[in-house]
Amino acid sequence: MSNRFMVTESILGLNLDFFDNIYFICLQEHEDKYQFMKGFVTELDKLGLRDKSNIVLLPEQTSSQSETVYTFLSGYDLDGYIFIKDSDGFYRTEITEECNQVAYFDLNDMDDINARTKSYVELALNGTVVNIVEKKVISSTFSSGGYGFADAKKFCSTYEKLQNMEGECYISHVIWQMMLDTEVFHGLKTADFKDWGTLSAWNKYKSQYKCLFVDIDGTLVTNSSLHFPPYVGSGEPLEENINYLADLHDGGKVKIILTTSRPEEYRTATLFELETKGIVFDQLIMGLPHCKRVVINDFARSNPYPSCEAINIPRNSDNLKEYF
Repeated sequence: MSNRFMVTESILGLNLDFFDNIYFICLQEHEDKYQFMKGFVTELDKLGLRDKSNIVLLPEQTSSQSETVYTFLSGYDLDGYIFIKDSDGFYRTEITEECNQVAYFDLNDMDDINARTKSYVELALNGTVVNIVEKKVISSTFSSGGYGFADAKKFCSTYEKLQNMEGECYISHVIWQMMLDTEVFHGLKTADFKDWGTLSAWNKYKSQYKCLFVDIDGTLVTNSSLHFPPYVGSGEPLEENINYLADLHDGGKVKIILTTSRPEEYRTATLFELETKGIVFDQLIMGLPHCKRVVINDFARSNPYPSCEAINIPRNSDNLKEYF
């Protein structure tokens, strides 16, 4: 996990150099309550996006996503091509044309999804959109939360036709009305879709990731000692454990922090041992007392209980995966 804001993470699968400006639309009350702006601007700076980014603070909450976009566009009097991106999901795609388009993903390419929360897109053989429906499955392809409009002014004028409709006015309603007005929308295929649309979905997504604190001696190599043989560095590799952790690390969802009571002056020798024995890791913490270790971590609604766990395996055993 990147530890970035969800909204910045959500756009990093797009070819952002295609756009002259990026607008983040937020509520003023959220800045007043959480004071996120300073950290957000710092993050944009680190990502090299600050110069083209604009943060728009709305004075009050709108009734729908389409109203949010309309309010923003009207206030800034923008015209030309716009691309609207949901902040509660991620996907990869390449935008090459300034045209009407709907980003889509296929249900058949996902193992787990709440199908009831999506808008569904039906595509013709030539890739144009022939139907788009909110919260009703009409095909296996659903909107992955990205909508291109060749003309921002056209979006606004269409929304004005619909703004008094009964119920929430979704972006899909604007698109459907534009299609009735003879506008053509093209499907924009996406990959690597991740759904963060609800707190439970977000927590489930986060649960795939782990930060492992792994002791070296007795866990990855047979126990060695500063005082008695076998001496530090001469332990035998516990190959099953080493390979198991390497496989987890290769999946890109595990960070490995090695811990040891070996003194700091043994760092060079330890790093050499780790390299020669094929032990993968991200960080190495040395000089821990040779005693019981206790992990203390906080939990909250955004980081549910239990937020940490502990695993104890018999010394020098090569069966870590049975306990993990």
